[in-house]
Amino acid sequence: MTLELNRSEPYTGIAEIYDYMLRHVDYEQWYQFIRSIMLLYAKNPVTVLELGCGTGKFGAKFSSDNYQILGIDRSLSMLLVAKSRAFRNFKIICADIKNFYLKKNFDFIFSVHDTMNYQLADNEIKDILKSVKNAMHSDSIFMFDITTEYNVEKHFNNKTSSYKSRGMSVEWANKYDKKKKYVISSFKIRHANGRAYNEEHIQRIYSQDEIKSLLESEGFEILHICSDYTYNAPSADTIMINFITKKRD
Repeated sequence: MTLELNRSEPYTGIAEIYDYMLRHVDYEQWYQFIRSIMLLYAKNPVTVLELGCGTGKFGAKFSSDNYQILGIDRSLSMLLVAKSRAFRNFKIICADIKNFYLKKNFDFIFSVHDTMNYQLADNEIKDILKSVKNAMHSDSIFMFDITTEYNVEKHFNNKTSSYKSRGMSVEWANKYDKKKKYVISSFKIRHANGRAYNEEHIQRIYSQDEIKSLLESEGFEILHICSDYTYNAPSADTIMINFITKKRD
């Protein structure tokens, strides 16, 4: 059998198997924390916007709790999976989170699972913040996370994982360029019919101070910084740093 090899954009080849690869993630616990942040900081929230919604796990949960939620992602392949969850109050659109415009404002906006780390330059983070600010009213809350260098070095650098499901196999290899602060993730996807894809994902590791500076430059006020989806302050072994922000008055 001849192997047909294609190079695909991030989250194209792995979209079908993505939920299986992350089957260990407790999305319900994660959702309950995100929702608790929303209820603590946002005033009577009704409308929710998720940036980088992926396969729509959180959108379905917000919808089930009667919030109106819109999910944005630029990967059409991931949104095709999310489509099966996009009903009731959950809608999805394909757009770049660095450059989107919506006619309405949202009470709560969030972006999780290191979506922000996919922005490789300061200006890309700034573009997201500009777009987010245009979707906020004076009481809106924006929450997001970044993954840490500790997480990358401990759990990903020079590590390879393999997955098999639904007639597909995926080999996921990671390397960390400490000088450039780049995490390079290579995916080799193989289908039983001989189709094969390679994907490469690149993420940048930002320090807490770098993100604070970018938020300040774009007119955001930081309400709280916590870690690992708890209310605890970040520490040396933090996996994810969580920022809760609003537009500066």
